[in-house]
Amino acid sequence: MRNTQSSLMSEDIRAATDNEEGDGNNETQATNLTEKRNLGVLSLIKDIKKGFTSQNKPPNSSFSTLPGSFRQEKITMSKQFMKYSLRFLFIDLNNCPANLESVLRRRNHHLAVVVNGDCENVTNVLNVQTDKKYFYETFHWLIVDNSKNAMLFKLDKVKLNINSEVHLAICENSSCVIYDVYNPASEHGGKLVATVLGHYKTDIGYKAEMSQNKYWLRRNMTGVNFKSAVVLPRLDKPLKKYLEDEENRQINSMHRFQTVCVNYCRDFFNFSLEIQRTNSWGYIQSDGHFDGLVSLLERRIVDFGSSPLIFKLDRLPVIDYSFGNWILRSTFIYRRPDVVAEYYEIFLRPLSKWVWICVLIAMIVIVIALKIVLSNESSIGNNVEKLDSSWSFLWLYTFGAFCQQGATFYPKFFSSRILSIFVYLFCILIYQFYSAGIVSYLLMDPPRIINNLEDLTESQLRVGIEDILIDRNYFVQTTDPNAIALFERKIKGSSNDSGFYSPIEGLEMVREGGFAFHVETSTAYPIIEATFTNELICELQEVQMYRTQPMHTNLQKNSPFKEMLNYCMFKLSENGNMDRLRKHWDARKPTCIESAKKTVIHVSLKEFSCGLISLLYGICFALLFLLMEIVIYKRYALANMVKVKIGLRPSYPYIN
Repeated sequence: MRNTQSSLMSEDIRAATDNEEGDGNNETQATNLTEKRNLGVLSLIKDIKKGFTSQNKPPNSSFSTLPGSFRQEKITMSKQFMKYSLRFLFIDLNNCPANLESVLRRRNHHLAVVVNGDCENVTNVLNVQTDKKYFYETFHWLIVDNSKNAMLFKLDKVKLNINSEVHLAICENSSCVIYDVYNPASEHGGKLVATVLGHYKTDIGYKAEMSQNKYWLRRNMTGVNFKSAVVLPRLDKPLKKYLEDEENRQINSMHRFQTVCVNYCRDFFNFSLEIQRTNSWGYIQSDGHFDGLVSLLERRIVDFGSSPLIFKLDRLPVIDYSFGNWILRSTFIYRRPDVVAEYYEIFLRPLSKWVWICVLIAMIVIVIALKIVLSNESSIGNNVEKLDSSWSFLWLYTFGAFCQQGATFYPKFFSSRILSIFVYLFCILIYQFYSAGIVSYLLMDPPRIINNLEDLTESQLRVGIEDILIDRNYFVQTTDPNAIALFERKIKGSSNDSGFYSPIEGLEMVREGGFAFHVETSTAYPIIEATFTNELICELQEVQMYRTQPMHTNLQKNSPFKEMLNYCMFKLSENGNMDRLRKHWDARKPTCIESAKKTVIHVSLKEFSCGLISLLYGICFALLFLLMEIVIYKRYALANMVKVKIGLRPSYPYIN
């Protein structure tokens, strides 16, 4: 409510049908009584205005009033309205203009309208010329009259509902009794209800007798009948029995959960409910109209749905969304694929590239140092056994040290012994790092290689989708290029049914491996807990195709029962029942028990092939050098035979 310094945006409407006939005395007395009552009503409006301000109501709240038709009375009322900083407009309800709806249709958060109930035409204006949407929560009506029964008789023909904000002020002189007037559901056989809301006197002001939320006070709807619908594509038992049965909660969880919530509201507000079945949530067909639940709401065959709906822009013009109480989460579930590296990577992975370069440089330095030390030891020591200090032997010695093969000779000098000790120390450190890296690579879980839809599309996994309308429609309407590419490459076959499976079929293929299945978690998790071992559960990974999103309670467009269901759902959340129901109907994720997980190490032939290839190369090189040695030996043998015949000294290869 804006204060008096900022202009109050309000439309003040007034109509009265006072009889101008009669003698002068009666006319004067009637005028005095009317003015006295009007001044009391104005004082009441002022108090109500102060009450709205003190309760921090929205700043665009507005007040409207319907004074009488006498010119003098209009002048008097105008002065009072201007005194209270109210803007106003006089309309005679007996000559109601055609644009009355445009007067009420103002862009204000709240609009308060005060009506003179003495008008004979008030029933026609309220019921015919005023649409029922102007009796919703944002329109606050105050009808002033001096006869309760007569006014209630008139209001009985008005289309009021449980959300109406209509107050009846029965005034005598400067005091009024304020009644709260509503109908639980005027179009569903409801009866008009009037309860005392408070009293007003000019000397003491307004005294409220009821201060609770209006939906709490109006929770007895006297059994009025509503119609609803639930989405169940397939059903093999009576509808009522199926919805009351909690067996196999993982099947149609969201629909049965929403039905339970609606039944709580049915018991809370004391209304009756007829539920019918439909086979679709509601998607636009080729003729431009919706099917399923949305169609039933659009044609006003049902009042609200007992199945939740995803918020979609194309549905907004025809239905209203209410409280979002179910959380929809669907994801691709698959067993973690094995990371098969190149045949040489497993042996090179433990050390980085620069470490390998440093090791190679260290080996060259070691060979050179050994050559210097051992050559000097052989030349200096006279009685020392000659050591082989050839380059080939020193490389063989260095490789043996790295492979932990021990010493093939025994140096005598301290210099060569010190060098040998530090060579072995260096080699054992490198060996420990290398072997520990190999073992840890085999023991740790493979890294996650699928993080989004693009990775899934490029992977070797086959892909399937749960056969439900939500996922089928998603591929029809989505503009996500990754989802479209996934559908075209891995899901779509010769017929569009080839990639869609039931939850049991899809998860069985996931259990066998090499398959990713998109399914609702509330459906998948109970099946996984029942059919997967702990080791398989620990291997499962997930990738979402679309975001987790709430699914909402849904009603007819501009339904008067939207806030009623909101109040009920918030009440369930407030007292903890909503959370309890979610935990009961929405399955928890299966837990991987790490302590009970069996670790089985498998080294594939591709990874093992590096050792075989190295051995093969070694054998080939050895045979090649053997062939070269045989040729050289034969050549020397032939040369020696010639030398012997001519009396020369023979020579032998490979002997210094």
